Amino acid sequence: MSRFWITSLQFFLFVSVAAAESPDRQWILVTAPAYRAALEPLCTQRKAQGYHVTVVETSDVLSPEETRTGAAAKLRERLNRLCRDFKGSSRILLAGAVCKGVDNDVKTVVPPLGGTVGRMKGEPTDLGYCCLGNELFPAVAVGRFPARNAAEAAAMVRKTLDLENDQRPGTWRRRLTVLAGVPAFNPLVDRMVERLALARLDKVDPAWTGRAIYHNAESRFCVPDHELRDRSLRYVSEGQGLTLYLGHSSPEGFWAGRARYLDRQDWAKLRIERGSGVFATFGCTGCQLRGPDGEGYGIAAIRNPHGPAAVLGSHGICFAAMVQLASEGFASSFLSDSPPDRLETAWLALLKGLAEGPIDPFSFLLLDAVDGDSHIPQATQRLEHLEMFVLLGDPALRLPTIPKEVVLRTDGAVRPGKVLSVAGSVPAPLAGARVRVILERTAGSEPLDLEPLPKTPGPERDRVMLANHQRANRFELAAVDVECKGDEFEAKLSAPERVPGQQLILRAYAANEKSEAIGVLRLGLER
Repeated sequence: MSRFWITSLQFFLFVSVAAAESPDRQWILVTAPAYRAALEPLCTQRKAQGYHVTVVETSDVLSPEETRTGAAAKLRERLNRLCRDFKGSSRILLAGAVCKGVDNDVKTVVPPLGGTVGRMKGEPTDLGYCCLGNELFPAVAVGRFPARNAAEAAAMVRKTLDLENDQRPGTWRRRLTVLAGVPAFNPLVDRMVERLALARLDKVDPAWTGRAIYHNAESRFCVPDHELRDRSLRYVSEGQGLTLYLGHSSPEGFWAGRARYLDRQDWAKLRIERGSGVFATFGCTGCQLRGPDGEGYGIAAIRNPHGPAAVLGSHGICFAAMVQLASEGFASSFLSDSPPDRLETAWLALLKGLAEGPIDPFSFLLLDAVDGDSHIPQATQRLEHLEMFVLLGDPALRLPTIPKEVVLRTDGAVRPGKVLSVAGSVPAPLAGARVRVILERTAGSEPLDLEPLPKTPGPERDRVMLANHQRANRFELAAVDVECKGDEFEAKLSAPERVPGQQLILRAYAANEKSEAIGVLRLGLER
């Protein structure tokens, strides 16, 4: 081989190795010294995924006294510098408790920063770690493993890896479970809140399936008080990509008047066999980091070895208008037709919603009047809530997904009482697979077979309420299982004589032992 080719080959190999060793994504792990070994499997995973991994031990930056007192300014400066100096994007995981545990060991702590605005002044917040300038505007995503010991840190790592590495097909990946509590403002506002929520559900990408519990007797999604806790536990334990809570809460759990909803004990002990997913709570103090009434139920959930892989929520008392901004920002990203690959994208969308999401003056005044504080300007509320919301989990968490690779074709609009002919194709790995083809009503539509709810409390009222709840969560109108001939399939669905709404969803899910894919179409109705 000539010297020219040898030199060229050496140059090519050098450039290839340099490119492989110079990713444009940085993952920064800030770990309490006691957890360094427990975090190593996650470091290995991130390196294998192409991240530039930087590990910072708190003891390399802070003295024991600074860690004990929470004087974390030098740690913020170090992290901000690492992010600014890196030419690509960065994300940060803080692995440690916010304060000393019963063993009084600062080697288990990654101190939070102190809040600076309004009601958050002096309260613990991680926001400053992701703000690279003087303004409270997040530039990088920051999450926390609030582990009190090495066993808890290892469990959080295991949940993260299990969710990312589970390649077995499962419809749970695109399942949304909504748990909601009655707003308890007044009947008019309560109905408006539900209408807004249902309108948002219809904007969710139809690739998602879902079920809901709304603890409001006026809602078709309500269940009797004695069923509330057990049914909620059952839904969450069955696994889903996202569990979403909307309603009042305290650190102890969801608020439901005299009924028992899910509380700290439930979140600490529930067992999700598969589909740990993400838990997003928009209730007050759900992720309280510390306080006289203890830690929030979100902390119990992330510490549960069999609980959700990530939790996000509020450290403090949040206001309805700000919750609307946060939840819309989060949902518009997480539940979109192009869902994010990593949790950080949806988390930053939540923070961006708080920082600059639009809200019309009338809606703000109405929501602020029933659940807010008219003495706190909207601009201040936004900053308070930016410091208030916290992510418990790795922002680089790879989210579960089902490829939208099934192609669907129909012979036109749906005609009630008529047969709908469907044809489709699947990707090569699913050739010969079975396909379930479903015709569904939309999430915001009302089933046609609801029963009037008796006004008098008693067994008959409970029976009707539960039956209506089941009808409300049954979206399937017709379904058929077919087998692909090669990569093609055909199906025929009989539409019911009476169809709710003005639009339907056609869904196809194909799976074999190793692969899965989905296809979705929105179809109009021809009356």
